[in-house]
Amino acid sequence: MKSAVPVFVLALCLLAGCVASAPNQPPKAANKVSSQDLDQAAIYNTQLAVDALRKNNLQEAKDKITRALEQDSRNAEVQAAAGLIYERLGDDRQADTHYLRALSLAPKNPSIQNNYAVYLCRNGNADRGQKMFLEAAANPLYRTPEAAFVNAGTCARGAGNAEQAEQHFRKALGLNPRNVEALIQLADLELAAGNLLPARAFLERYLALTPATAQSLWLGVRLERAMGNPQTAMTYGDRLKSQFPTSVETRQLLDSERASR
Repeated sequence: MKSAVPVFVLALCLLAGCVASAPNQPPKAANKVSSQDLDQAAIYNTQLAVDALRKNNLQEAKDKITRALEQDSRNAEVQAAAGLIYERLGDDRQADTHYLRALSLAPKNPSIQNNYAVYLCRNGNADRGQKMFLEAAANPLYRTPEAAFVNAGTCARGAGNAEQAEQHFRKALGLNPRNVEALIQLADLELAAGNLLPARAFLERYLALTPATAQSLWLGVRLERAMGNPQTAMTYGDRLKSQFPTSVETRQLLDSERASR
């Protein structure tokens, strides 16, 4: 059966208006534009670019970040946003160039380290990506180091290293026992390893903290089946079909039911 699909956590807050100096309105036009005006305009256009990216308006995102780069190419956050946007555009050469430029301007910025590490892991450079995640996690300025550990676990798991992934996810839980992504990933890893009781414990902790997802309900089905509890598995399955009728997990459940007849 297909395992739970891990997701990376991007530090988008940094790039979307979480900078104290970022203006809520574009700077006023003037006969002579000062360098400070250009700096503010670059931050404003970066905010617009990331907002467009969130709405999947890629052309607008590209236009706004191009303008921001023209206004202030030495702003690390502008460069990091450009990396994120060009990554979404599928231009890996430009994405890598902008991420590296951002890191050269702010080498100890943990959010930029995190986002570049996500890029590295998505592009097959798991070892380097994990190393950068761990550097971000160790940075005392990073407010959510557990997110970097979750991402490191995601990266390791994607590279086929379950043992290393488990270590990273457990470190995330050590920092924040309520981290639901670490919990669901550990539940799935324990199930894959045949450790059924720990898998159930992690799943129950997850469900106590957050509403059920298609991923967690399908995991519950597989877990309870493996434990020899068909009624409990059926309860999970009924919830899955009722709450997420069009999900991939529901299709997997239906396929498994047909195969068992």
